[in-house]
Amino acid sequence: MEGKGLVRILTFCILVAGFSALSAQTAAEGKALFKQQCSSCHALNKKIIGPALAGVPAKYAGDEEWLYKWIRNAPGLIASGDAKAVKLYEENGKQQMSAFPSLTDAQIQGLLAYMKEGDGPAVDPKGPITTAVTDPLADPAIYYSLLGLVGVLALITLLLVVITATLVTAVRAKEQKEAFTFADVLTKTREILRNKFVITAAVCFIFVMGTAKLIAEARTIGLHQGYMPTQPIAYSHKLHAGEYQIACQYCHAGASKSKSAWIPSANVCMNCHKAIAQKEYPGDAARTAQSKAEIAKIYAAVGWDPDAFQYIAGYEEKPIEWIRIHNTPDHAYFNHAQHVVVGGIECQTCHGPIQEMEVVYQYTELGMGWCINCHRNQKVKVLGQDNSDDLTVEDMGGLNCARCHY
Repeated sequence: MEGKGLVRILTFCILVAGFSALSAQTAAEGKALFKQQCSSCHALNKKIIGPALAGVPAKYAGDEEWLYKWIRNAPGLIASGDAKAVKLYEENGKQQMSAFPSLTDAQIQGLLAYMKEGDGPAVDPKGPITTAVTDPLADPAIYYSLLGLVGVLALITLLLVVITATLVTAVRAKEQKEAFTFADVLTKTREILRNKFVITAAVCFIFVMGTAKLIAEARTIGLHQGYMPTQPIAYSHKLHAGEYQIACQYCHAGASKSKSAWIPSANVCMNCHKAIAQKEYPGDAARTAQSKAEIAKIYAAVGWDPDAFQYIAGYEEKPIEWIRIHNTPDHAYFNHAQHVVVGGIECQTCHGPIQEMEVVYQYTELGMGWCINCHRNQKVKVLGQDNSDDLTVEDMGGLNCARCHY
């Protein structure tokens, strides 16, 4: 009996552990789906366009069938006259929710699990950022340090010459010999400086340092770290990606599909700004007015009349002329999808803490040395190989010239 009881306890523990692991996986999948599909209008613990969603699973416990219908086709449920749907629609200012008919039961279950469990412990947004040093010679501080060192050595040399001359003069005076004059010091100094060995050493030092400096300067050509142009619209990543937590790929959808991450069209902006004409800053009328003026530029580009809540008939759209910030040379090939999907690289690894930038700038060097250093250290998990934990991109040919230059 004791043996059977122990087996039952172990079985129960295994089932609980398995359920917990499955629940954690479901919530993680739901979080990814939430960021892709929901985060432009919703957050867990605050209202954006739609209401906060953290309490949804508890609110509709026992009525999941209706909730699934609402998530899949809210407009259709409202149009059918469903009492719950109409009430929810009116309670939220008649903000129309998009339909998601392609979501499976498992995906909706994942979304609800994420709404219930939340994000878990806070994570430092700077965590995934890598700031590896690529080329010490590229740092101009090293040259200022060397020049300072040369200056100090010159002063020490001069001091030693003066001390030596003083001692020699004292010794010669004691021996009742002619004093060692300053002219004699200059004569000896000139003899030393004319020495072929000293001249050769000085020329070699200047040549080596000059060549190193020239190479380091040449390697910075085409690098634009810190570049921060003024954009035609004052778009704040700190507000959108930081405060509202809109997923990067909601706007830059090409990051997982294409070589380029894509600059979002104004239509993507209008997904939200059909309903948002300005950002309210209580107690700061000037900032609220500035927000309204910047959003008005989007309306001017697409021909949207916020008062009539419709597009202007026959209006010719004017593309927003965004200024490109991050660029690679024409002879270097870089594919966003390869790094984001296959490599699993976070946006912040290359672009820095984008969610903290009021105005975006080039955070990292993005030079050849920077990329190579990443390839040397970035781990790669190969599907089907349990012993691949220690493999790096370099081990898989990531430093081969033809990988990027072809």
